[in-house]
Amino acid sequence: MNDVHEPLPDPAAALEARERELKLEVAPETLVRLAAALRERGAAKRGVAARLVSAYFDSDDRALKRAGVSLRIRRRGRGYVQTIKLGGAGVGMFDRAEWERRARGPELALSPGENLLLASALGCEPSALPALAPVFTTNVKRAVHLLQRGAFVVELALDEAAIELADARYAFAELEMELLGGTPEELFALARDLGSVAPLRLSALSKSARGYAALDGALGRPAKAGDAPIRAGMSVEEAFIAAATDCVVQFRLNEDVLLSAPEPKAVHQARVALRRLRSAFSLFKPVVSDARSEALRAELKWLAGSLGDARDLDVFAEGRLAALGEGDEPEPGLAALAARVERQRGEAYAAADAALRSPRARGLMLDLAEWLAIGPWRADAATADLRATAIEAFAADTLAKRRKKVKKAGKALAALDPHARHQARIEGKKLRYAADFFAEVFTEPKARKRQAAFAKHLAALQEHLGDLNDIATARARARWLAIDAAAEGDGDAAFAAGAIAGHADADARGLLAAAGKSYSALMKAEPYWR
Repeated sequence: MNDVHEPLPDPAAALEARERELKLEVAPETLVRLAAALRERGAAKRGVAARLVSAYFDSDDRALKRAGVSLRIRRRGRGYVQTIKLGGAGVGMFDRAEWERRARGPELALSPGENLLLASALGCEPSALPALAPVFTTNVKRAVHLLQRGAFVVELALDEAAIELADARYAFAELEMELLGGTPEELFALARDLGSVAPLRLSALSKSARGYAALDGALGRPAKAGDAPIRAGMSVEEAFIAAATDCVVQFRLNEDVLLSAPEPKAVHQARVALRRLRSAFSLFKPVVSDARSEALRAELKWLAGSLGDARDLDVFAEGRLAALGEGDEPEPGLAALAARVERQRGEAYAAADAALRSPRARGLMLDLAEWLAIGPWRADAATADLRATAIEAFAADTLAKRRKKVKKAGKALAALDPHARHQARIEGKKLRYAADFFAEVFTEPKARKRQAAFAKHLAALQEHLGDLNDIATARARARWLAIDAAAEGDGDAAFAAGAIAGHADADARGLLAAAGKSYSALMKAEPYWR
């Protein structure tokens, strides 16, 4: 956030200049209220609001983005500042290496030391650096305040901002809190205090990441899980942070969609993100268990549950109910049943929206960001060696254990009762999330080939078990709909609900056979992690 550090002499020295910053999304209309609250808390305004226009540079194939490098030239008034930021994957709380210096103008003119720094980040020789050009611009109106309480010093920037592309503009507002002195705990405490003044949401993206998302047309749209976040050579601690960060970002992106324009795909992907995150807690339990982890897991379960009814009704309406209307002669009572389902769906979406807008949900994301950054688990002497271990051995052991659990849970799959089958599905899901998290850890050609076969059979098993679970949920939903309709004298709707339950039973038999075949194929597939 600060202007301007002197040029650093070499790449190693650049790592000594770090930016520790907490980013929070705010509603633009609350910026004035937040500014007043900062003054009430003793923060001094630093000059008048400034206009900051920043051009971000990258290659045609976005080599800098892939390497976790942000390169920009920012204009403030008549002056220019060039900034390189390295790594520091995070969500909300960003801790990054930063190298800043004055620039002569808007054109990129890298020094030999900067070329060496970028080449090191990209894993190439300076002579092989790709051509770099502006890819997007941010336009920010910034008001800066400085708050000092003893050793605690924080610079607070209230930003009215926009990502500007050649043919589009995406506006947003942020509160950036840069820690200049004191502890991160004090920074999070201040954020919670300000959250009582106006709703503050953990920022899922840095401005550069937001710009790339805009380039991809991904802003404001449901977000699926991206590429595997864990890489070979990471420590176990780094791997968990990468996985958890990826999940929180996915959730926050879908939460933003739900808060502005609710839709079924965003509900589904928000729940997927939370399930992935809960699985990461389970997979990395030997290193992340501490006094706070179980409480966080419980809150994540609550948040996922708050979206569950909306998701179940989406599946029911778009699956079972839609299928009932196919053909030349739809089932009698379909329209009446559909109207009942839509009323329930509206109520479920309203309940989900209330949960997402609650201080409890906002506080959970802030608690999670703090725990990921400075939680007790990161300083536990008893797990220090395991946290520092390379991820390869941990991943292999974890995958082997999860496969063993699936093998045990899935025996005689066709004969299992619905509850036992659901448990098998849960174990399969944990194995699949583990396989997805660790997809880039085992990269030898032989491992890749085995991995593809393993992933194919695991995905098929999960699809069949997921469909069976949807059928069980639809059957229960249809039964209650029939009971309610009959109690209200709506015989046609009750009849249509009963027809859905009957169709579900017929479909389940074929899916059970397919799931059994997928399970056998998975158990025969060669483990790729050994």
